Amino acid sequence: MSSKSFYDLDYIIEINEQRLEQYTSAYQKVLERLTNIILIYSAITIFIVPIAHDIFFLEIKSLFLDICFAIFIILFIISVIFTIKLVIPIEVAYLEIPKRYYQDYRLTYEQTIQDQEQIKKLLKASYINELEIALNTNERVFRRKSSFYYNALMYALLSAIPYVICLGFHISKKDDKIQKIQLVNPEINGKLHEID
Repeated sequence: MSSKSFYDLDYIIEINEQRLEQYTSAYQKVLERLTNIILIYSAITIFIVPIAHDIFFLEIKSLFLDICFAIFIILFIISVIFTIKLVIPIEVAYLEIPKRYYQDYRLTYEQTIQDQEQIKKLLKASYINELEIALNTNERVFRRKSSFYYNALMYALLSAIPYVICLGFHISKKDDKIQKIQLVNPEINGKLHEID
């Protein structure tokens, strides 16, 4: 088993490639979890129109209901804003094609440097530099998108609390409309018809 050292350029390349792959994979997983937020939005939108109808057409008069609905709308809009930020495409770093190193850079170094070991180290150092730039970019992208996902999900869940209260008001409202029922007795109607 060889000892791992940060003086070893091959080891530095290996760990940077692994970490780059981890951040790229983690970024994809954050985007895949968008369905959790969509599921919450779907559940909320089922009764949003009847609840809004109750409030705006004053079918239910309650200051507490109005406050809960206002809190729900604010939290829901904040969640939607974070969701939009989450789905907006952002540039992820990818590595250049290897030909750039074994052909372009190598030929450039060979014109000025005779020592092949030094050229190998310079090529590896150039590759490490590119890896680190890509790694820093993808780490920033992952952290930002994770933050957007977390905030979108948390505000969606928080908005569900006042939404459930509003839903409770909607379900428990009493229909004050009086329904008229007409009773018809066929025998009376028949006799009245005969008299005419």
